Amino acid sequence: PERTAFLGDPEQWNHPAGDMNNNPGQLLNHLHYFRPFKTDYEIECIRHATRIAVPAHRAAERAFRLGQSEYDIWLAFLAACRQTAAELPYPAIIAKNRNGAVLHYQHYDRDDAGSDSLLIDAACAAYGYASDITRTYSNDERFAQMIDDLDREQQRMVAEVSAGKPFAELHDFAHRRIAQLLSDWRLVDGDPDHFVERGITTAFFPHGLGHFLGIQVHEVGGSFADTVGTEIQRPPEYPHLRLVRTLEAGQVLTIEPGVYFIDTLLEKLQAGGAGADLNRDRIEALKKFGGIRIEDNVVVGADGAENLTRAAFADSSLQ
Repeated sequence: PERTAFLGDPEQWNHPAGDMNNNPGQLLNHLHYFRPFKTDYEIECIRHATRIAVPAHRAAERAFRLGQSEYDIWLAFLAACRQTAAELPYPAIIAKNRNGAVLHYQHYDRDDAGSDSLLIDAACAAYGYASDITRTYSNDERFAQMIDDLDREQQRMVAEVSAGKPFAELHDFAHRRIAQLLSDWRLVDGDPDHFVERGITTAFFPHGLGHFLGIQVHEVGGSFADTVGTEIQRPPEYPHLRLVRTLEAGQVLTIEPGVYFIDTLLEKLQAGGAGADLNRDRIEALKKFGGIRIEDNVVVGADGAENLTRAAFADSSLQ
């Protein structure tokens, strides 16, 4: 029929009616605009996916504390969540030591290779919906304190989430809080208020603060201004942001600040005007830890946010 459309791979369409409008842009844009809004049922699915993932994260941490390899930590995660690798919503990132500086690290090293740090970005699925959780651990006292510092700031960022808040403002707030950490940790000299404008924070925090979450881990519609698919103009200082919409109640998103020691980005910063302000010896000493990322899944409310991830970690029945 003329007003009927088929959404999906055209090669999968084998209907006796013959040709049909496949993936019409007008319809897809309408659907994608509303995808970030979740019903109560959908939120419960994401909550359940989060609750499945938390015991698996705890199992992974235990394996790390025992000095096990990335591969064995991954197996511990899978065993605890009782899902196969194919059932996970995305390939797990199990990055020990320097590997934590690789944002989408995918090699599960079989060698123990020491246990300075672990960055684990891994989650589970439930009823077709994804969770998305990252934690960082260290056996080094100083780096563990840095993890705690970023964890504290991450919770400040979550506290800023509410309906009516442009996400680009949250992202900028995250950069300014990370600028303060870089100063507190004595990694960069100077006034932290100027670190963002000079591009210093981008070298340490090169990705977005978060993204919508749902049927897909990176849920669609993050840059749509309307149901037609009009793109929201990204801030010139953050041209690659995935999510630039103003937040509204019922949306689910991640909040995931990070600080990394990535050679190529630090070398570029060193070669530029900010090089003289970097405390190179202190930064060099931290490269063996790779980086830190803390990621929670939150539901936007009218006057704040519900943190699904922290609630699951606080539940004693999931220990």
